[in-house]
Amino acid sequence: MRGPGRGRGRGGIGGLEGLYRKVTASRPDDARTLNVKSVLALENGRVAEAAELIGRALVIEPAERTYLFHMAKVCARGGWWHEAADALRHAIYVNPRDAECWYGLGVAFKELGEPDQAAVCWQQCLLFEPGHAGAQEALAQGQR
Repeated sequence: MRGPGRGRGRGGIGGLEGLYRKVTASRPDDARTLNVKSVLALENGRVAEAAELIGRALVIEPAERTYLFHMAKVCARGGWWHEAADALRHAIYVNPRDAECWYGLGVAFKELGEPDQAAVCWQQCLLFEPGHAGAQEALAQGQR
């Protein structure tokens, strides 16, 4: 049985992490490599390491939506809701029609105790993706 923060065995994330290190050995510090290493670190419960890696990727490519969204996920997992909201605001600046970023910003605002701001974000999410189940459910819960 696997404990928290441990690899997922030979065929799982732990094995994948080792394989990825070998494949990217010639370019360990490019933004894409740092992003994937951050994803793998987060999957293995290493939030601080994931934050450091995605932060380095964003220094190289500060306007990359994928990296900004991942930074928000890392911050949310770490309970750093102000930082998650900042990353999502930047991602929305890069792509204002990104429904997932609007939804995530709503979640961050909810966690920060700002339900009115959260509702505005979820409505914006639904504007761009009318069937977004998470936003629909969040708004319905807020009206109860």
